[in-house]
Amino acid sequence: MLSFVKWLVILFVTIIFLTACGENPANTVYEHLEAAVELEQPFEDQQEPLQKAEIRENDLFEQIIALGMNDFEEIVQVADEAISSIQARENMIMKEKESIEESFQEFKKIEGEVEKIEDFELNDVLTDLVKVMQERYDHYQQLYDSYSEAIHLDKTLFEMLQEEELVMEDLQNQIDNVNEAYEKVEGYKEEFNKTTDEYNQLKREFYEKAELNVQFE
Repeated sequence: MLSFVKWLVILFVTIIFLTACGENPANTVYEHLEAAVELEQPFEDQQEPLQKAEIRENDLFEQIIALGMNDFEEIVQVADEAISSIQARENMIMKEKESIEESFQEFKKIEGEVEKIEDFELNDVLTDLVKVMQERYDHYQQLYDSYSEAIHLDKTLFEMLQEEELVMEDLQNQIDNVNEAYEKVEGYKEEFNKTTDEYNQLKREFYEKAELNVQFE
């Protein structure tokens, strides 16, 4: 899932709070937004190992296809390795989901600050920020569900390869199901990417309009 990781712009923050913590609603919003970034770090941490696992499983599948049924015992061993990798991926996406959930709950704390911001333009940007983050969260839920289904189909595929009496037509049907599932995953990734980019832009705009001294990289 590395391809859709475009999470929030890394910030090098040099904000000097001139008022007490929470006294300025823009500062309070800033604190929740940056706390949300920190809570989403475990999500980012899963991306590289997820990608490596996907690549490894694809290599194992190609090994099995190259072996042929005359090497059935080796096929079973290779398929077992792939299934173990798939189970590890299941654990990774659970960590992903937990991270996204916690980050989103932190983000929602800014909703109570919207009405406190009297500047019309700043309030408008913050309202859009809340809307887009909700859309991003919804797209992630769709992505998570579709990726979970694809993982289940992957596991079933390798379990089928461990059947000595495997019917090739059944195998091809399962391969088609796996490919179709990952096409859906890619579609949800695109939607997630889009709303993440929109969120990043609105967040930058909010910081600039609020005149928070933030350097972006």
